[in-house]
Amino acid sequence: MTQSESGSMAMERRTQARIDLHIPVELALPGQDAPVRAVTRDLSWGGALLHLTEPLPNDLETLILSLPWRRGKSIRAQAQLLRARPHEGGYLAAVRFISLSPRSQSRLERLLKMLHASDSTTGAGGKNALFRELEVTVSDTEELRQKLLQILEGRYTVTVFESYQVGQSISLSITGTFDLPSIRLRARVSDVRKSEVKGFDWAELYTLSLQFEHPSNTIRTFVDLVLNRLSDTEDESSTFSHLEGAPDWLRSVAAATVRSGASTRSAEAAGGDETRSCLESEFPEAIARLVAGWGNVADFDMVFRSLVLSRNDQQNAWSREAWEELEMLQSVHDRAYGVSANRRSLLKGGRL
Repeated sequence: MTQSESGSMAMERRTQARIDLHIPVELALPGQDAPVRAVTRDLSWGGALLHLTEPLPNDLETLILSLPWRRGKSIRAQAQLLRARPHEGGYLAAVRFISLSPRSQSRLERLLKMLHASDSTTGAGGKNALFRELEVTVSDTEELRQKLLQILEGRYTVTVFESYQVGQSISLSITGTFDLPSIRLRARVSDVRKSEVKGFDWAELYTLSLQFEHPSNTIRTFVDLVLNRLSDTEDESSTFSHLEGAPDWLRSVAAATVRSGASTRSAEAAGGDETRSCLESEFPEAIARLVAGWGNVADFDMVFRSLVLSRNDQQNAWSREAWEELEMLQSVHDRAYGVSANRRSLLKGGRL
């Protein structure tokens, strides 16, 4: 591992929450048919720390990591091996995620958000954010098109008021005003330079160079889709031409109405693969109760039973998606902390 890689890893430990999580994962190594089994020690937006019983090949650079998801599905990430060393009769390996499909990225975010509140390893000073988000606003179709063409080349440059660290993995949101589409991608900072812009002498500015952590064919398909949509989108000036000369408050209300409609259409088009989980959206009180019992096998079992049984006879019972998320959380807790004696004896280890 180079010195720059070491610095990058240390930076991510300070700025991204690392969730203490012990679950079995599989590693697919180049040239090997059989997967290598490992157990996570912690998990974050940027990567994971793994414990293995056998050493990884000395010349290994990248691998595919598969985290368990609900109903036999998985979260798959291409990862770069940063370092490995002997530890307690086995080996510790730090990996950095370098490419995820949009679906796996969405699942990873949902898992991290559901587990973040229950993690107690960040200390009394408060929890680190799961990830850092950079939001860029575009005001017209041509500006968005130029940014999309940059993204299509696998890179993007932007000037910001805050410094970022080289190697930092972030979420990039490009938000269009009025009815322009919005874009959200996973990116890594490849370069940071101080900038000077006329009229902004009073501020420290930085130009970031970003590279994207999604498969190139996925980015191309996505950009082509948005570009095609732009061809059917009216220009902002024509959309609001009838409001020319109107008071600012009236134009603001009109713009907000259009944005709200566009957001609704985008959510409908996206289907069920939202970053925000069903439990967070529909049953926040359930999340709070599960967090209170997290880490204690008996307490978690009692809370879980209470939640499930209390809604069985109600009209607002768990939706299918909420139930799947509950099962996933129970499965993660079982793997991390074990199954309660009550469930082992009465249910023989089955799901409640």
